Amino acid sequence: MSKVIFSERESKLIEFKSTVPKFDALIKTCIAFANAAGGRLIIGIDDATHAVVGIDDKDRIRVYDDFPNCLYDSTSPSLVAQIYEQNFGERSVLIIEIPASPRKPYFLKSKGIRNGTYIRVGSSTRKATQEYIEDLTREAQRIHYDEEIVHTGLDTLSKEFLYDFFGSRVTKKRLLAERIIAPKAANKNDYCPTVAGILMFSETPQDYIPEALVRCTQFKGVEGRNIIRTEDITGSLESQISESLKIVSSWISTHYELRGAKLTHQLAIPEAALREATTNALLHRKYNIPGATKIAVYDDRVEIFNPGCFPGLVDLNSLGDGTTYLRNPVLVRLAYKIHLVETRGTGIRLIYESCKKAGIKKPVYHEEGDFVKVVFYFEPDSSSYESDEEAIIALIKIQSSVTAQQVASYLSVSHNTAIRKLGSLVKAKKVQKIGKGPSVKYHLK
Repeated sequence: MSKVIFSERESKLIEFKSTVPKFDALIKTCIAFANAAGGRLIIGIDDATHAVVGIDDKDRIRVYDDFPNCLYDSTSPSLVAQIYEQNFGERSVLIIEIPASPRKPYFLKSKGIRNGTYIRVGSSTRKATQEYIEDLTREAQRIHYDEEIVHTGLDTLSKEFLYDFFGSRVTKKRLLAERIIAPKAANKNDYCPTVAGILMFSETPQDYIPEALVRCTQFKGVEGRNIIRTEDITGSLESQISESLKIVSSWISTHYELRGAKLTHQLAIPEAALREATTNALLHRKYNIPGATKIAVYDDRVEIFNPGCFPGLVDLNSLGDGTTYLRNPVLVRLAYKIHLVETRGTGIRLIYESCKKAGIKKPVYHEEGDFVKVVFYFEPDSSSYESDEEAIIALIKIQSSVTAQQVASYLSVSHNTAIRKLGSLVKAKKVQKIGKGPSVKYHLK
């Protein structure tokens, strides 16, 4: 029988099992799906090769007869799964599907809510942190963190910022409608700023939300051991975005040329992509997780680190398809009104398209633990060039100089092959070799 490959990949919405494991493992995954946006556990797929191996009658009967009751009795709130099969020729796979549900958090009764709550992080099932459990509780109550009040006076909000946003029509009614302020639970006639209000309209939001800052760090080399400089960017969200872009842009400028009477510089990555990624990080992060939003600049890349995994249906395997799920809807709505964002749901697509237009490598997103990281590489897209030699020259134009090891990694070839290709460019007098031994670098003539 020819091998059949399952077309989908594992994600926060799908998990593969080649055989039926212990029910405990299945139940934890079902809990994690229920605490997200639902999901499917597919039994009979090799999780390494995605080949359809099928399910035998013994496992099929065991799941149909015993698993539903075990799942229902072990979880709180009790979970009910849909179980069905999908045929692939003579083989079939068994699918345990958990629908989306608002009754969160779901947890394992035997361990309690604190130790028995599980979530999906990428394609893995993990125990939830206390912060994540609080997020799930808010989600069940249809409350978002950016709507919660910050216990401080309304004078914390800058009158100048509010007038810039509203004009002369700054009234308590408008501030309430926009959820910039909210009443205290104990006294409905007493008001405090919300988290979104502080982030957008306070001059010093980090005084009230310690995580409301961006830490920009420049490293020497590519390993992150030697710090050249670090700057903490504070102020309103709009200010943090613009100041971070100024600093990072100055660190990654590649070369200067004279246009008219002015020197202009070219960035190693498109400014539109850098702006969008920075804005996304600040608008969609979890502000209840300790730690700054971080931007790290290395010799060969920029990394933007954002506390909080992808929310809801947003998944690594479907980035850029227009799926939108807002963790901080008040914050995003306010940012939209001041044109910090243009069209919702198109940010990652804009990042991909601007990098493709610039001819550089597609940025890579990572979701590990409760954070998201996007990595922009200072490398042209090697597949867009007709020859390896053209790709090498494009790489040197972006990075000013390269080593043989960098070229080997860039082209996915051996070190000796990289040296041979660089040697042919030196012989053709297109590239100049400088230095000796391990310190050899290659520059354009």
